[in-house]
Amino acid sequence: MISTILQILYVMNVFITIISIFLIILSNKESEASIAWIMIILIFPIVGIGLYILIGLDWRKHKLVPKLPEEYFKEHYESIIEFQKDYINQPEMNDDIMNDIIKNMNLLLNSSKVPLTIDNKVKVYFSGKEHFTDLMKDLEDASDTIHMEYFIWRSDSLGEEIKNILVRKVKQGIKIRLIFDGLGSFGRISFKYRRELREAGIDFSYFLDLNRFIARLKINYSNHKKIVVIDGKTAYTGGMNIGSEYIDGGKKFPCWRDTHLKITGSGVSLLQSVFLADWYNCKKETLKEQELFKYKEENGKGTPLQIAVSGPDSKWDTLEMLYFNMINNANHEILIQSPYFIPDQAILKAMESAALSGVQVLFMMTGVPDKKIPWWSAFTYFQPLLEAGVRIFHYTEGFLHSKMVIMDELVSTVGTCNMDIRSFRLNYEVNAVFYDEKITEELRQQFLDDMDNCRELTLEEIHKMSLFQQLRNSICRIFSPLL
Repeated sequence: MISTILQILYVMNVFITIISIFLIILSNKESEASIAWIMIILIFPIVGIGLYILIGLDWRKHKLVPKLPEEYFKEHYESIIEFQKDYINQPEMNDDIMNDIIKNMNLLLNSSKVPLTIDNKVKVYFSGKEHFTDLMKDLEDASDTIHMEYFIWRSDSLGEEIKNILVRKVKQGIKIRLIFDGLGSFGRISFKYRRELREAGIDFSYFLDLNRFIARLKINYSNHKKIVVIDGKTAYTGGMNIGSEYIDGGKKFPCWRDTHLKITGSGVSLLQSVFLADWYNCKKETLKEQELFKYKEENGKGTPLQIAVSGPDSKWDTLEMLYFNMINNANHEILIQSPYFIPDQAILKAMESAALSGVQVLFMMTGVPDKKIPWWSAFTYFQPLLEAGVRIFHYTEGFLHSKMVIMDELVSTVGTCNMDIRSFRLNYEVNAVFYDEKITEELRQQFLDDMDNCRELTLEEIHKMSLFQQLRNSICRIFSPLL
């Protein structure tokens, strides 16, 4: 009897394994991801199939959320976008320098459906202490609405300070709406903290709430954005979440290097639009726009910027295309900062091609990792880059979390998107893109300053890696498309 049951279970396991592999092949995933999943299922049949159902099924063929920011942009800015496309593509605008800038503008006009705004003031933060000091002051000064959206929100000492401000402000009649990512903030916000928010009258929601069964099936997709919009007039975005480690490095790191932004001007309306789309996705609530867009353009002088967004169900992988475009169109220099480096072949070849063409390509990532598997995986990509002439730096002062790309001192971008496949394909991301020499030079100078706290990786070090290290890194790379 027992042997019969075991035989039935064995046959069922083989049948389910074959069906799972068949579905993986039919999904037309990239070959590396398909091979990784097939290996997991063959090596760990029951666990592998469970993992595939949980994080491997490709929901991108179906809409994960009801409303994308790109759709919101198209609905509200289409006439502006069409005018801008006609204007910037006039023959008189097409000199060599402008052509490189216009390619990036056109990319975002066409893929993200987002207009160019030209009347912005921008403050760049390279430390959490300065950023959160300004953020909390602006929250205290709010007179109408506070909208906040984060991948990670912790109910630690910093989270408590911000909560106390929000509780005071809601008592003054300020309307407050908060979005926490279902996975990123899972287990990081205490029940007591949420109860205090709810009792104070603060409206909050989880993006793809893991308390809902259907959201658990979509656990592989995250809202990685960090956005604050205050009174429709002031906005923040960049790499920093809500957590004390962004100020002091926390228990794991001696310090934390990140890049964040404060924006005033009509670019705020674009970030407000992103928030409104995500709020609708969480609450199915359409907010009255006239009460939320308060900034009125006073003049055309300021920092030109666009807001780039992408997600797993976006039509285009806009942020990957933006990074590729900037690398591919650089004439002199491309500077890249990212804590992680798991590129696809397009990005890898663009970096190699740029370096072989004589462009100075400098890539900086953390040298003190928070996640060992993606960090080890990155080493498998370094040899061809170093051979092509790319210079690679490991930031050793603490944890480098900054996501920044700078092209020829002309175009730069700062935001939430890492240089990895997860950010390109599986996360909802947002970046600010600048066409301004002053901002770009400020970012470039910080990159050069960061180099003083870096160790440069050499080809000799890669060659000297032990067989064990090479094998470990290569195994991690096999599974890197799943990270």
